Amino acid sequence: MEDLDFAVRYPFSSQAKAALDSSATQLNESIMFMGSERIKRGLKGESGKSAALHESDKINEIASFAAARMLLAFLNNRFITNKFAVAESKRVSSYLDSERDGATIAKVGQELGFVSEKEGDSYLVPIPIYLSFSPRALPYKLINREVRNGRVVVSPHERVRLMEEAVRKRLERVPLLKDPPKIISDAGKKLVSELPKSDLPQVQVKPGDYPPCIIKLLDSVKKHENLNHQARWFLCVYLMATGMNDEEIIGLYSNLPDFSERITTYQVQHARKKAYTAPACATITTWGFCCADCRIGSPIYWRGKGSGGRG
Repeated sequence: MEDLDFAVRYPFSSQAKAALDSSATQLNESIMFMGSERIKRGLKGESGKSAALHESDKINEIASFAAARMLLAFLNNRFITNKFAVAESKRVSSYLDSERDGATIAKVGQELGFVSEKEGDSYLVPIPIYLSFSPRALPYKLINREVRNGRVVVSPHERVRLMEEAVRKRLERVPLLKDPPKIISDAGKKLVSELPKSDLPQVQVKPGDYPPCIIKLLDSVKKHENLNHQARWFLCVYLMATGMNDEEIIGLYSNLPDFSERITTYQVQHARKKAYTAPACATITTWGFCCADCRIGSPIYWRGKGSGGRG
């Protein structure tokens, strides 16, 4: 039963696969429905913990994760896949935060290719692994970290955050499912037909109108990739300075996997009220967003460089 509980909490694990194999569970309408609902919850940003009590319910919940993955493979939609990956990774993070057994966390780490060694109240993570899974946020930049003998010192909370990123990146990799069984294709088409259509405007972006650092961020948004808080703030205040209104900015941000209209609206309106200005290129460079030698002092001056978009 303990292995089954582990499999429910971490359905990407080898224990989860073994649980499904031993149960001889077959795809059916009920499991496909559960898989679809799991994706819908992910699209809403919901990542609650399991309420399954009986063994059969736990098996079905594990199977719903597998069904969701097959649906995502059929749909081949990066936005939906990334939203699902974000929600599921946060769900895993909530479980890891509540784990009291260090061996269990280490076991999850092994499943993810994430290794760490406890030292005092901290953990040491090899640099290559740290770089693979560190969030794109200033506090996690290697230059700001303590490094000992090729290993990065992280707190218990940061260790879980790194593992959350490892889960997200793993779940974002979904192979294309060619010639799927009818039960999967039917469920996939039904799911798409039921998804809410956003009424937010989508902004058409002309690359030549923006400096390279902004183009890079906009490209990430277009690809439905997550941006950290600094990147979102920088992009927001820059677009405001160029005359874009709040509704257009919110519509652009609706492409992000963890988009929340309520939170984004508040943050955009707050930035507008405070009249923040775009930071200088020197600051942008320290944040890791600079990607060209424009020599314009601040990205806000780009609009004065001509419509050809050359700095």
